[in-house]
Amino acid sequence: MDKAESTQEMYNQYKGQHAIMDRRIQMLLKKSYLTEAEEREIKILKKKKLYVKDLMENLADALQRKEKH
Repeated sequence: MDKAESTQEMYNQYKGQHAIMDRRIQMLLKKSYLTEAEEREIKILKKKKLYVKDLMENLADALQRKEKH
């Protein structure tokens, strides 16, 4: 496996994690009442989701640079 393939695999893994976090956030937001723990969970998930999104963008940029060379 070359570096581009492993980078693509990492991107796909992050994409899956991002989707799982998004589904969990959406599920919690559908509730009419959130406990303090659930509100805290949403806050943490949103931060993690943003971090993973940044990782995905960095990997996408790396893949595009590799394609140009």
